[in-house]
Amino acid sequence: MTTTQLEAPVMTVRPFARIGADTRYVLTGFPIGIAALTVSVTAFSLGLGLAVVWVGVPILVAALVAARGFAAAERRRAGAVLGQDLEDPVYRTGPALHRLADPRAWRDLAHAMVRFIPNTIAFSFVVAWWAGLLGGLTWAAWGWALPNGPDDHDVTYWLGLGESYGTSVVFYLVTAVVFGATLPLVVRAAARLEAGFARALLGSRPR
Repeated sequence: MTTTQLEAPVMTVRPFARIGADTRYVLTGFPIGIAALTVSVTAFSLGLGLAVVWVGVPILVAALVAARGFAAAERRRAGAVLGQDLEDPVYRTGPALHRLADPRAWRDLAHAMVRFIPNTIAFSFVVAWWAGLLGGLTWAAWGWALPNGPDDHDVTYWLGLGESYGTSVVFYLVTAVVFGATLPLVVRAAARLEAGFARALLGSRPR
């Protein structure tokens, strides 16, 4: 009896903790992805353009080092979402040209440059679902302030449900329930999309 009483709250809290963790991962991943894209593309373009006079070689190495930092942080973040450790690889050391020949370093750079694609997709879905849930739940408190001119029609009007305030409140509450019911699945799928992309490019591979 005691064991059951202790376990029940844990089973209740875990789903909400998972939603919170996945949401935080996706929402923070978007600005990190933009920063990684900006730094990596800028440094790589500058280094590549100046490589002909050898000044660009150390800049290219700096681009790889910066990408390595973003990759290391993402391995920690993605590992928590996937429930597994993504170990940092052993990079080549020594002269600049030797470092530039390290395929692991280039995978880090590739991830820094293109991670914004899954970041943006995941971010859009998570924001849309949270907005649908919170907006629907609170619509009754602020819906009255929306424009109500002769040419301003609510969604319920276009669905043929009428335009009464009560109808709109019920409609958006039902919409919020739908968003709330599917939120765990959508948020989890978005987080795994982003984390899975990181694992594909940043996961450990034979040298």
